[in-house]
Amino acid sequence: MKRFFSFWTIAFLVLACTDVQPNPEVSDLTTTEKSAKIIAADNQFGLEIFQKVNASLEELKNTMISPLSVSLALAMVYNGTDGNTKKQMEDMLHKANLAPEDINQSYKDLVAGLVSHDPKVELSISNAIFYRNSFSIKNNFITTNQNYYQAEVSGLDFTKTTEALNTVNGWVNTATKGKIDKIIEEVKPEDMMYLLNAIYFNGEWKYKFDTKETTDMPFTKEDKTVIHIPTMTIENPFNTYSHQTFDLLELPYGSGKYSMLIFLPVSGKNVNDVISLMTADHVNDWNTKMTGQKKRVFLPKFEFKFDNSLVDELKALGMTDAFNDAKANLSGISNDAKLIISEVMHKTYIKVDERGTEAAAVTGITVGVTSIGPDNSFRVDHPFVFAIREKDTKAILFVGKIMNPNLN
Repeated sequence: MKRFFSFWTIAFLVLACTDVQPNPEVSDLTTTEKSAKIIAADNQFGLEIFQKVNASLEELKNTMISPLSVSLALAMVYNGTDGNTKKQMEDMLHKANLAPEDINQSYKDLVAGLVSHDPKVELSISNAIFYRNSFSIKNNFITTNQNYYQAEVSGLDFTKTTEALNTVNGWVNTATKGKIDKIIEEVKPEDMMYLLNAIYFNGEWKYKFDTKETTDMPFTKEDKTVIHIPTMTIENPFNTYSHQTFDLLELPYGSGKYSMLIFLPVSGKNVNDVISLMTADHVNDWNTKMTGQKKRVFLPKFEFKFDNSLVDELKALGMTDAFNDAKANLSGISNDAKLIISEVMHKTYIKVDERGTEAAAVTGITVGVTSIGPDNSFRVDHPFVFAIREKDTKAILFVGKIMNPNLN
């Protein structure tokens, strides 16, 4: 079995004042052909579900999902599926031609690589399975998710609903450092298992904004009303690219391995026009076309939480049997009862300020029974799309949109 990544470490020294001190080690990541296909598949699925979530919103609000979190949670469930339920998940996740062993090994190495990648960026990825302790689970399902996803597995007394609720939500709160405090509202009698993924990201800008430069500036919403919001500013060389629908800006974190991409719609276009163009191939292509140039950047501070059930979106993408009482095949989890997926809840948090970005995501799957001249400025002064991405693997960790930076 090929390893997902080959690692090599570059050690270097920098001169700080008069002292020479070593910088933390930064690793480079390379991908095999199989692993590259899996990352591309995840990015494509993540952008597709983001498009579905965006289309389903009845109001204009700030939105963010974590494609990686959703994919990892679904991958754990996938290990317990069979028959057409399994095939639908493979098709939806664009992994139809990949062996389960390759998928699992690739995720194991991807997570190991990402979390140790840039010491200047804090990234943790955690998985857990909590199940009703009176319920018999197949050993292979447990060991697969423990070995490949380092899932914490625990049997709970679901009849003690308050204790079980506090345990599950307590795990979520701890894994996201308090940014997301819960994923389930109640323990229902038909609930047999909760499969959880949590991602926590904390990165300082490579080029930090000066807090003294932050001032209230106008931000024009899509309905053309103007509000004034705290806006940061900095002038530095940044990678940019101009498309007929948007202007693209890259803001790097830490050592530059992770970055935030800002997709700012041009005049006459809006965020939905941008989102409709976002595919894995397009995003990769746009990134290769970016060039470095000095820009004065104006970026609003923002902080918000978002939550959404993904059941309808997953069904719309072709994963229908898993939610159907008559068709679901989760026989790889247990033979004790007829199981279905009853909920896929996704919650996210993000804060962007002068220091950098703090972001978190949790996915909880419940298994139950039954033409002006050149301008050197880049003003993010109207609704925009953003993504947080790792450069070597091209893995998209988060993708979202800002409609009103004042909305929390």
